[in-house]
Amino acid sequence: MNLTSPHPPFTISHLLSTHHLLPLPSDLALSPPPTYLLIQDFLILSCGILYALCYLFYATRTYTDRHLSGTVYYLATTMSYELYYAFVMTTGGVERAGFLVWFCMDVAFASVAIAWAYQEQRKWGVVVRLAMGVVGGVGVFWGLGKVWPSEREQLTAYWTGIALQLPISVGHVVLLIRERSTKGQSVEMWITRYLGCYTAYGVFWWRWLNVPENWGYVGSFWSWFIIGVTLAAETVWPFVYVWVHWEERRGKVKKA
Repeated sequence: MNLTSPHPPFTISHLLSTHHLLPLPSDLALSPPPTYLLIQDFLILSCGILYALCYLFYATRTYTDRHLSGTVYYLATTMSYELYYAFVMTTGGVERAGFLVWFCMDVAFASVAIAWAYQEQRKWGVVVRLAMGVVGGVGVFWGLGKVWPSEREQLTAYWTGIALQLPISVGHVVLLIRERSTKGQSVEMWITRYLGCYTAYGVFWWRWLNVPENWGYVGSFWSWFIIGVTLAAETVWPFVYVWVHWEERRGKVKKA
């Protein structure tokens, strides 16, 4: 039995070595070593998988509890972000598909939230306002790209991305304290969100450490401030969750 390949050794590997996720042309112009692009690919893929799982956990928890922690209207910002930058920031089908998978999972989460966490008479109104919010959000991102133009709109994608994550992270802590309830929230949601933050920020930290001339804004004061507050809120979340969970249990015991 002849197992000799008709192709030279490592043909497939050589073909794949030229395909990387979201490489910036100005980075490629500096002839980066393979490790730079491979670690960047790993962080982007890890981020994508973690956030996809996070959306799944959000949807399942909302369905189980019949309760949405927060407001469904905030999803208009994340869906418009995923939809707009899927066509502006990406260069290939795989990258675009990744963004659109996030968008589709956001749509699925929104559908579950509207179906199970809102009263029947409110549902169609929520759908219409949410759709209008997505369209408006796309317009805002387009406008920001015109006001602050950059290569593949990475500048506005970065700042709007970290700005959108901030109220999500802080809001979950605030909602736990205000509602005194763990409904709509779960540990698996937090784990994937927390690790997702680190991998998402890690992409840009890796770029900034290697090519600071192209990614200087990543190391700016406001960048570190927003990320610091976000990660502080995420770090505090499990302690607040455990406290609220015990309060819930104590309340049930007293009622019994």
